[in-house]
Amino acid sequence: MSGIALPFDVGKAADEYDALLNAQLTEEQLDALCTPKAKSLVYALAGNSPYLARSLHLAPDIMADLMLKSADALFEQEMEALEACDRSISMDQLMTHLRKSKIRVSFLIAAADIGKYWGLEDVTSALSRFADRCINLAVEHLLSQRVVQGELASWESETALNQTNNSGYFVLAMGKLGAYELNYSSDIDLIVLYDEDVVHYTGKRTLSDCMIKMTRDLVTILERRTADGYVFRTDLRLRPDPGATPLALSVGAAESYYQSTAQSWERAAMIKARVCAGDHRAGAAYLERLRPFIWRRSMDFAAIEDIHGIKNQIHRHHHHGAFKLAGFDVKLGYGGIREVEFYTQIHQLIAAGREPFLRIPQTLGALDALLEMGRISEPVRNDLAAAYRFLRQLEHRLQMVDDAQTHALPEQDDGQKRIACFAGFDSVEALTRSLKAHLDRVSTHYDQLLPDSPDGNTTLNEAQLIALLEQLGFEAPTTMAALIEGWRRGRYRSLRTARARGLLEKTLKPLLEAFSKTAQPDRSLTRFDSFLSQLPAGIQLFSLFHSNPSLFRLIARIMGIAPALAENLAKRPQLVDALLDPTFFAPLPSREELRDDLRRTLKRARDYQDVLDMVRRWTDERKFQLGVQALEAISDVRETSLSMTDLADAVLAELLPLVEADYQKRHGTFKEGALCIVSMGKFGSRELSFGSDLDLVFLYSVEEGATLSSGPKAVSPSRYYSGLGQALVTAITVLTLEGRLWEVDTRLRPSGSAGPLVVTLQTFVDYYREAAWTWEHMALTRARVTATPDDLAQKVQQAITRTLTSERDQKALLPAVAEMRQRLAQEFPVTNPWSLKHVRGGLMDLEFIVQYLLLREGARHPQIFTPRLDDCLDHLVTAKALDPDDGRVLKQAHSLYHAVQSLLRLTLGDNPDEDGFVPELRAALARATAFERFEDMRQSMLDMQARVFALYHKIIERNIA
Repeated sequence: MSGIALPFDVGKAADEYDALLNAQLTEEQLDALCTPKAKSLVYALAGNSPYLARSLHLAPDIMADLMLKSADALFEQEMEALEACDRSISMDQLMTHLRKSKIRVSFLIAAADIGKYWGLEDVTSALSRFADRCINLAVEHLLSQRVVQGELASWESETALNQTNNSGYFVLAMGKLGAYELNYSSDIDLIVLYDEDVVHYTGKRTLSDCMIKMTRDLVTILERRTADGYVFRTDLRLRPDPGATPLALSVGAAESYYQSTAQSWERAAMIKARVCAGDHRAGAAYLERLRPFIWRRSMDFAAIEDIHGIKNQIHRHHHHGAFKLAGFDVKLGYGGIREVEFYTQIHQLIAAGREPFLRIPQTLGALDALLEMGRISEPVRNDLAAAYRFLRQLEHRLQMVDDAQTHALPEQDDGQKRIACFAGFDSVEALTRSLKAHLDRVSTHYDQLLPDSPDGNTTLNEAQLIALLEQLGFEAPTTMAALIEGWRRGRYRSLRTARARGLLEKTLKPLLEAFSKTAQPDRSLTRFDSFLSQLPAGIQLFSLFHSNPSLFRLIARIMGIAPALAENLAKRPQLVDALLDPTFFAPLPSREELRDDLRRTLKRARDYQDVLDMVRRWTDERKFQLGVQALEAISDVRETSLSMTDLADAVLAELLPLVEADYQKRHGTFKEGALCIVSMGKFGSRELSFGSDLDLVFLYSVEEGATLSSGPKAVSPSRYYSGLGQALVTAITVLTLEGRLWEVDTRLRPSGSAGPLVVTLQTFVDYYREAAWTWEHMALTRARVTATPDDLAQKVQQAITRTLTSERDQKALLPAVAEMRQRLAQEFPVTNPWSLKHVRGGLMDLEFIVQYLLLREGARHPQIFTPRLDDCLDHLVTAKALDPDDGRVLKQAHSLYHAVQSLLRLTLGDNPDEDGFVPELRAALARATAFERFEDMRQSMLDMQARVFALYHKIIERNIA
């Protein structure tokens, strides 16, 4: 790679050069562009890279100024412009600023690289410095935003820098960013941590929620694609235990993980860790405490074996026979970048604990240090350094073509010719010879680094397997061993390849150990067998298990105590991938963000059936996410129910217009016609839990005098909207290959099951004024308009409010409420305290108290109505309709019941039996309700039931004349 590359596409290069000479530039800049050097550089950039050609249009002054100033000076100028942004701008404005800066800086770095102004270290350092500053600006903005919002206390100094340095929140740069070795289109590996002893949290939720949301916003600022592009793709999966931890982790939790659980590959990753943003003092203290984990003074046998494992894993996974240029991966292929890096890091893991001089994150610097300390010979250093420079520069050329995060050479001839030209070679054959020479030298040195560790005794024979199962506490070890032998023989499609079965053997012991820690290991393993039986392929899953051991523990817990989640996972094995997504353990986005995401997803649908399947897959992934978060007590029940409701709201809001569009193909439309969805029950009160139905009421409105719809099959308004309502119900409930979304209950509509599915707003109003039972008015207190045009929504909400706040016969109200409760008690004579809906003193009694008081006080205090029950309790206390102590009891009871009921529905369904509460479930119930012990939680629940029943008697039963 010598001299400036020639253009692959000469015509394109000439066009771009002519366009550049017509750009709005100064005379001096245009003169500078007319030089032979400028022309050859423009031709090299635009004639080899469509991406750089586009960038040239956006930053022509960069190209001109590079002819007039040094690349170093230009880069510093751009960094100053980046830094000079107004610190009071909004998040959207900051995102725009960073993206526009990225276009200019990326183009400058590419031009400095291709023009031979900079060497490899200059290029990677500039990319890394720019990334650092973008991350810093984002963190400064987010911390200041939290101070303004009252979530974080303001520091003594008002400067953004001092706020950041005293925040306790910091970001570790990992991988190539950590070593200042970022490649041209690299993602950035980050770990986000916070020191609870330093952070001054003043918000209303929890510190963890604040840190997770801030980290999620950080990722959004950096990687969300907008009209201006993106800044950096961001990967948070190098954090401790990524399959089971939130995006931002406390330093205490991280240190505990590294000291007890982390593996040698995680030690290798930490070699390059450095604080790149946030509170540098807190970050430096954390890394100092972690130093003994990273750099061990003595190597025990297990650590040496782990290092063998790292080396052999890389070796075996990527050596695939004879070399061929097409599709070759310069990062992961034999003799590639990864082998140079691991050669260096393995030496560091072995020796740098005793020799601090070797603790250098940069690969080339570390090779020099190893030579100086006599750890490697000069020929080895020279070979590896030369190969590393060659491969990294070739990697940059591959990525510059289309700004793609790729490391693979093109499969097609034209693509290979372009890369050869861009890399400065006169032919593909010349590139191939040079590349293969470097790869062979690296591979030779890598293979000689450590002898392969023997694989001879890694597979357990049948007797050893049964003995291990017995030792781990499985009840039927022979039966379980037979089940496992079926996996080994490729009984399921997912295990029919030798590669998949080989990965199974490597993960079998830790897998069985994880299942042995569940309350019923045999049952958990059998559920996992069902999961494997439905898995289309096993290589990806067991590779994930092999590289993410924390997944074992989480999957085992799901299989052990959450059959609903286990069944979901069995039907959709691809949900395992979701567990590794950086946002999986963060709260779901807002309702509007969910709608936007679903809308983007459904744009890919080919037809209506595709819509139904895609919305089910999308929804199930998020239900699964909420279920795992609830199981792990990452979110409390209020957050989960709100998120579940937001999810349902988003689905209905996006599904309705698509159902309407399909329906209109047959029946047309009505001018000014609209369907309104009113949510009732738990859906209306924003308290949806796992297994909840959607209670829906449908209303419609059309232009006065309308008689027939406009379509080929014209129908009357009532038939039209009844058909549309039924079409929507079908879209939600129909069982496709992807399952169903929710069950739907429409029995709360006027006249119940005997009435039409959809009625006019006037019919709705007349029914509640003239014919509705008291219990129907009680149910209406939880009504909420969910999806409809704004003008109709306002009319419906006004009608509901008028109904609830109208004067009513107070003498008749109380007996009617009491009579209905008595009828339900006779119909559902429950004594099981865990059947929280119908047991006396449970949710039904609590809801009857609240709904009775709402109807009793509604005419005098119309402001008390809101669909959510715990908010209603606050309003009733404020209106002096409920004693504050009684309100506090009811609110505590509701919170406890809701948490217990949600978790039981997730784990045991609708008929919980305490005899089936395995120890893990008891522990999960205690965690979900913030008790130390299950027994304490159980006693508190029984006490609450007695107190709620006493309040029901006090407020309702004893006051009946």
